[in-house]
Amino acid sequence: MPDVTQKEVGRRLYHVHREKMAEGAIKKIKIGLGDEWKSFTKDEIHSLGLLLQCTWNVIDRKEWDKIPFGHLTKNDVRNILTIGREYVPGATTDRPVIDEIKKILLALI
Repeated sequence: MPDVTQKEVGRRLYHVHREKMAEGAIKKIKIGLGDEWKSFTKDEIHSLGLLLQCTWNVIDRKEWDKIPFGHLTKNDVRNILTIGREYVPGATTDRPVIDEIKKILLALI
């Protein structure tokens, strides 16, 4: 087994936690939308998960926990996906895209 630094372990744990938080949000959105959820493709759901992970990075944990993801409408999700089309992982210009998604989510609180 290769040697793994504490920093690498910490980074991986952070990513796993971020993925779990996005998965939890998606479950709440799915329940909230009911049958409307079926209108989203697997690719859209995957993109939504990635966008939520990136947004989780920039939202205070206490605020994230207050967001009622189950109250997002189909239109809200479509808006997030539309905004997210401009997102390029790792690009330095990504922040405005993520900030727009953050505004949508925090408006629910």
